[in-house]
Amino acid sequence: MIGTEPGREAVKKYMKENHITYRMAGVLFGSTASWIQQVLSGKAKGPEATKLIISMINEFGI
Repeated sequence: MIGTEPGREAVKKYMKENHITYRMAGVLFGSTASWIQQVLSGKAKGPEATKLIISMINEFGI
């Protein structure tokens, strides 16, 4: 099974470089800032978290 850590790290790096806050990402992806933070920190796992990471990678063009 492939882990999501490389994807999470790439998204976090992109967000930092482009000054995108968890709140801004939450609005963009129809979620809460708290959920975005939990997913990107690795605290939230499972299919929904993976789906969010993939959506962020696709949307940001990473």
